[in-house]
Amino acid sequence: MKGFLKQVKFEIRNIIKSRFLLIIGILLIAAAVVFPVINLAASRKTSSGGGVIEPYPMRSVAVDMPGKMPMPIDPGMQESITVDGVTIYSDNPFFWQIQSAIQEKEWMENDQGRFSSPEALDLTLSLMDEEIKYYLNFAKHVTSYADYRSDLAWRSTDSLYDKFVFEHIDAPQEALLEAVSQRRYFEPELFQTKYLDLAPEDRLAELERLDEELTTLYSIVETNDFPKYVEMRILQENNTISDLEDQIAIQEQEIIKNPSQEEIINNMIMELRRNIKMIEENTIPILQLRLEKNIIPGEDTWQNSALSNIEMYRQQLTYTEIISEEEFQQQMWLVQQYRTYQNYVEAIQKQIDNMNNEIIIAEKSIDADKPDMKYVYNGSRNRTVRFLNYSVFVTLFAVLLGGWLMASEFQQGTIRLLMIRPKTRTKILAAKFLSALIICLVVYAAGSLLNAVTNGLCFGFADYAFPNYTISGEIGFIAYYLPKMLACILPILFGYATAFLLSVVVKNVAVAIALPIAGYIGSMIFMTVFSFRGMPKWLTYTPLPYMQLSTYLTQAANNQYFDIYSSGVTVNLTYGMILLAVLSVLFAVLSSIVFQKRDIVN
Repeated sequence: MKGFLKQVKFEIRNIIKSRFLLIIGILLIAAAVVFPVINLAASRKTSSGGGVIEPYPMRSVAVDMPGKMPMPIDPGMQESITVDGVTIYSDNPFFWQIQSAIQEKEWMENDQGRFSSPEALDLTLSLMDEEIKYYLNFAKHVTSYADYRSDLAWRSTDSLYDKFVFEHIDAPQEALLEAVSQRRYFEPELFQTKYLDLAPEDRLAELERLDEELTTLYSIVETNDFPKYVEMRILQENNTISDLEDQIAIQEQEIIKNPSQEEIINNMIMELRRNIKMIEENTIPILQLRLEKNIIPGEDTWQNSALSNIEMYRQQLTYTEIISEEEFQQQMWLVQQYRTYQNYVEAIQKQIDNMNNEIIIAEKSIDADKPDMKYVYNGSRNRTVRFLNYSVFVTLFAVLLGGWLMASEFQQGTIRLLMIRPKTRTKILAAKFLSALIICLVVYAAGSLLNAVTNGLCFGFADYAFPNYTISGEIGFIAYYLPKMLACILPILFGYATAFLLSVVVKNVAVAIALPIAGYIGSMIFMTVFSFRGMPKWLTYTPLPYMQLSTYLTQAANNQYFDIYSSGVTVNLTYGMILLAVLSVLFAVLSSIVFQKRDIVN
């Protein structure tokens, strides 16, 4: 055994003496350090604005001297507008609403013929003034599109219009309806029942409620009161539920009036109920969670990313369902994609399970106040895992080394010198095989380790301290990353063993290297083409889908099964890893058998 280890050590020294191979190995290891440094420089350049086109310069709202006349409107070239002594710049989220309202008001004043009466014109101009004041209240305090308070402006315009109608309820009905319809379409019947048919005391109560709501709204905007914001948003969502329930009641009455339209109306009712479910099970709980954890919308935090995932996947689950086999057979595109109903059921169920898993992981991260790596996309953990694709380049290096190792001995005639040594052919071949494999693994391990350390230096070691989450619990990053890193050794081993076998069989360096590299690159192209065109299931039992194992392992899923893009075909990574390991051992054994029987005459 001691003699064999000496032989391995001797072979390693011989390989390192090859400057070409040594330089490639050093470059591969150096790349593991260089990539994080380049990424750091690129991220700093982006954050500092270098190479990034910003649509508007960032400015704050300025207050000019009272009595200053509004600036003239010049659409397309204007950088600011001044209203009631307040100057709003073009980067303000409400600049365009205010500007367009001012412009439209001017057009109305210059085109009075579009109105049926002077009363309708006067009411419309008054409504435009109210709308401009409304957006101006926001523009004075909200200067960023990411500010959560801007959301209230879009959600509360109905209250603004409702208040205006109740305040002008004594105006001529036709003129009032025409004025409001300039800004929001109203059916005459709905306008009648919602506003005009109410008793005077009910109108007064509704007006007081709307006045209180808008006062609270402006207070939230001015004081940046997040708890009040959540309270108002929940109130708005509950009001939406009430409106949806009223619509359902109306549609149910329509079924009685028009039985022939029952199927269409039932579909509408189903959609309305789905919307109610979305609000009750998704929107309101998310708002409550934001308040509980003080997660401010719009901020660039991992908590917002996690909440976005929860909201998105809950919404998708609401619309994801497994249809019946009869419906499946009627949808030709589904049949073409999944081929059989069983494949379809398995694929959709897997999607549902994955979405539920994503929700659970996001909820666990928020509850523990520790981010899973998927919510810190540019953190050290994510960058380190994505670097598993480094194994692809090491595989190519391994093919180069394996194809050169024995074939070069045959081509140069030095194989006869090996036979002179008092070693069996098996030991000679095993020492050759093991020595080059050790070099490949050292390059891979050194590169991966240096990359992880460099990522920590560039993007913070603190990210490594956070756990990753699974359905069963949390797992430390090393325990999460190490099995993936070790699994990526198998394609390296397979590529090396393939090239080594060809090196022994064909005795030609160029052929022994070129064929495996062509096959490896060809497998990438082959998989890309077939993954989108539909892949036969038998292909998953071959090594082809597993040649780029890192592609699957760098994904965020925590499942050993993966869908191959849109083909509907599923691969089992455990089977794939076993297959690569078995074939690698088989190729090594075949290399030994061929070498044992080969008549070395050159």
